[in-house]
Amino acid sequence: MQKTIFTFYMVFLSVVFVHAQTMVQPGNFQFISLHGPLMYYWNNPTVATQFTQDLNQQLLAKKGYSLGTSPIRFSLLKNIKEFNSSNSNTTSSPIIHMKLAEYPASLYLKQFYPDQLNDSSQQGIQSVLLVELSIQNNSAAEVFNRSLEVFIKKSNSIGFGIPFNNLHLSAKGFSELMKKSMEIILDSNNQSEQIELKAVPPSMGDNFIIGAITNMPKIAIESKGLFSKYALNGKTELIRWDEQRYLEIILRGKNKTSLQPALNSIIVEKEKENPQAVFVFLLQEARNIVLNRNYQLVIPALVRGSSSSGISNMPIVEPLEGNNNFLFNEKDTIAQFSIETDILDSTKKIYPYLSSNGIDSSSLTRINDFNNEINFSSLYYLKGKIRNQAFSIEVGEFFRAIYLNNEKIVLLSGMEHPERMVIFNPNISTELINELILLSYNRFFQ
Repeated sequence: MQKTIFTFYMVFLSVVFVHAQTMVQPGNFQFISLHGPLMYYWNNPTVATQFTQDLNQQLLAKKGYSLGTSPIRFSLLKNIKEFNSSNSNTTSSPIIHMKLAEYPASLYLKQFYPDQLNDSSQQGIQSVLLVELSIQNNSAAEVFNRSLEVFIKKSNSIGFGIPFNNLHLSAKGFSELMKKSMEIILDSNNQSEQIELKAVPPSMGDNFIIGAITNMPKIAIESKGLFSKYALNGKTELIRWDEQRYLEIILRGKNKTSLQPALNSIIVEKEKENPQAVFVFLLQEARNIVLNRNYQLVIPALVRGSSSSGISNMPIVEPLEGNNNFLFNEKDTIAQFSIETDILDSTKKIYPYLSSNGIDSSSLTRINDFNNEINFSSLYYLKGKIRNQAFSIEVGEFFRAIYLNNEKIVLLSGMEHPERMVIFNPNISTELINELILLSYNRFFQ
């Protein structure tokens, strides 16, 4: 099959002059998703209106048909067996039908392309849309019928926020997909039966990210391996993390590790609770390459066997409580802080019934009929002092929020490494920002 690959970053414009046209009536426009809430976008007047305009334009340009002012009635189905296969046409005009179904990638490939499941070209497909368009005349005979498979893959995100696991297009991305699908299906010179769409994933609505970053400059961070590079104030910043190391804390004997009294007390109590536990210093070197600054992160932690019956059976590593974690620049203490885990913040809400492009709040679009909300919990919460200023860092799975003297100064997006950044206070020194990034994305928080 012929597959064409598109990444939607362009706007396609065409000017068409048609002298003769035939009026066509909209028939059954039916949609279903077996994967997620994608088809709820049809309830959005902006999406529905844009699609009607795009379809009318392509019908006119490619087939000489016009919808005129006839409204399209969109039917969202609950069961794929509800698709209406009737070809009856009692009007004097041709009638147009459309069927649109979204499938989970694994289900679709297993059912229709089982021999390609291990094909590298199929890796990364998140869902598949099957688009079918047909036109019949008043004798019920079809004059046109064509379908298109759309394979959706994830593109690099340009936004912030918490992504969905079953929604892979924003409202705008969905409109662009439908426009491109109509262009291909109605073009007799384009024989593509499949297209691959690399789409920027949408983010869930919230009350603490999308509103804060709307209209704020977004700084792209190029991260590769252990290096991250970005441009700020006309200068290139380059930082690096080294591999993690572990140094066992010896509690007894002539080689006993020298510990501060507060840390020693914590370890003694933890050992009573976990006699088989091992205590270590988690160590990671880091570097500001531009300023020639070398750092070392030191985190005392408890290591114990996993009680999980999972296959990996990986040990559990827990930072110890207390203000016993340090960031050093050579021999100087840059930061001293505590680390807490799974901290609930009931003031921060996530709204799974809204999707956004992760860039501005004007993109928020409803994707279901519910009004449920979720309280945000950070994976880790750092709090202490850095360069004699109070700081804290919320470490989420998909972002990091950095506060200095109780003011949010930086928001970073990215799971394993920084990918984008918004700076809320331009007066913070770049050197301090880099130190806070090195803390935020140390490898022990991944």
